[in-house]
Parts: sequence; C-alpha cells; structure tokens
Amino acid sequence: MSVSNWIHTRPKKYYVECVKLFGKPDAISNKKHGFAFWKTKGLFDEHILRDEDVKHCVPRNHHDYFYSSVKFFVPKNKLFDVLKISGSLNYDGLKKLLTARCGGIGANYATLYLAMMVANGKLSISQVKKNDMYPRMIRGEIIPHKDLHTIMYKLKKQNNKKYKGKIKALYADYAYDKCYKKTKKRQKGGHHELVILGATALAKWWDNSNKKTRKNKKGGGRKLKSTRNKNCYTRKKPGTKCCPHMPPDEKGRYRATNEKNKLTYKGKRYMLHTCCQMCADNMMKESKKNPGVFKRHYAPKFDKKGNMILKNKHTKKYIQTLKLIN
Repeated sequence: MSVSNWIHTRPKKYYVECVKLFGKPDAISNKKHGFAFWKTKGLFDEHILRDEDVKHCVPRNHHDYFYSSVKFFVPKNKLFDVLKISGSLNYDGLKKLLTARCGGIGANYATLYLAMMVANGKLSISQVKKNDMYPRMIRGEIIPHKDLHTIMYKLKKQNNKKYKGKIKALYADYAYDKCYKKTKKRQKGGHHELVILGATALAKWWDNSNKKTRKNKKGGGRKLKSTRNKNCYTRKKPGTKCCPHMPPDEKGRYRATNEKNKLTYKGKRYMLHTCCQMCADNMMKESKKNPGVFKRHYAPKFDKKGNMILKNKHTKKYIQTLKLIN
C-alpha cells in the first residue's frame, strides 16, 4: 500500500478516495507524518493529504487532514473576515492561494465557497455567522456539494480576471505596498549618499537625516525631536528628553525618556535618562565592564561643570546631557 507506513487511520483510509478522484499523486511520502500531493488544473490548484489528525470542535467534532487550494486573490480589507469563517482556512499572500483543510473534499468545497463569497463582497462575515451558514454549507443544506464546483469555478475566473495584476504581484499587499528595488550610490561632497528607489520609509529618513547633519552641524540638534515631539536640546545644549541607546523611529524622532538611573563611568556617577529600563541596564553594564566599548558607542564628552554629554548610539549625534551627581 502506498501509505502503509502512515500512523493515522483517517487519512490512510481517505487516500483510496483521493486516488479515485484525482488519480495517482504527483508526489508521495510513505512514512510517519508523510503526505500525498496532487497538482491539478481547473478550479483547484492542488490537493494535499497529510498523515495527521487535527481535532476540531466546530461546527461539530471532526478531524482535519485533507487540504485543497484555489488560486484566488483576497483583498486586504476582506482578509480578516475571510479567516473568521473557520480556523481551517489559510491564505498565502505570495502565491495567492486560498486553502481549506477539512476531513474531505465536500467540506473543503463548502469552506472555500464561503471564503470566496466573503472575499468578493457578496456575503458579509456577519451574514455567515448570523445565518449559521458554515455548518449548513458543510452539510449540503444550502447548496449541494456536487453543484458547487461549477459555481466556484465561475467565481475563480471572475476574481482572477478582476485582480490579474494583484495575482501576478511578487508581494502580499497586506504586508507591503510595493517591491523592493536595488539601490544605487552616487558621489556627493566627498560622501557616499544612498539613493533609495522604492525602499522603506526608514531608509529614506536615514538618508535625509544624514544630509541635514552635513548641511548644518552647528545648532542642528535644536531640530531633533523625541517621540513626544519635545526638543532634544535645551538652550542649544542636549537635554534629557531623548534616549541615547535606541534608534529613532520611522519619522526620525528619538525615543522619549521615561526612566532615571545612576550611571557610573570612570569612578563618577551621572544621572542617565532612558526610554526604558532595559536601555539603562545595558548602558550601565557597558560603562562599568567595557568602558572602551561605551566610549566607542556614545563618545562621551564633558562640559565645564563636569556633566557628561552622550551621542546616540545609532545616529552618532549628541543627544543627552547627564548631570554629574557626585
């Protein structure tokens, strides 16, 4: 037997039915936790029978092991509603494959039909829940399973035509807005400047931030803001509003400080302000055990009163003054 080494009884028995429906599998693994795979054309793109037994209590007690997938684009504003239909539904945003995992082809038909209808906006998730449509569809009470194939194939063709560009896209639109593109470098003012082509907002900000630093080194710190939109500088000098340990956010704002701790550096103590205790712990540990690394990260300098001024670890801009406390 092709699945003689499988350990779960239900999928082993259902394998015989699958061969009747789809013929011999394109790939098979006859071992514990193995699988049988069919690549198909028409409504379904593929079927997978796994040597597993996923217990399920809704819409009634049953067991899952058979997967059916349809090429079908799910708009991002409908994705969560589609997934609310059943825990057995999954969507691959890159392949644009809508997959149902149930105990047989009939239940997969019913589950995927509802998912398609909700994704296309022809049914709302509230209608599905209110009218108890999921268990009724699985039982074949609303539309017989044998009639679903033709209906669903029509829905698939309409969807694939409407969202042709989305289906060919090399990204999931609920995760990204566009593909990444290669970067180029150009020489300007003796510095290499990164030119971003469709990259992330953070990389764009980082480039703009470096330009501003080169343009106006003196007094430029007065324009630096915390995530509470407070100035990092007070009277042209770094204050205590911005954390020296964490990188800025995507808008270029430094993390606003919340915690106060006494930092020891070369035998003297200073009042450190950080956004969280974790930052403080890391900085205090480094200043005691690895002062050389601390110096490389924060470039400490001192004012006339002995207060220590630190750079941000990531941007290398002086961002905070630590008051000498002994």
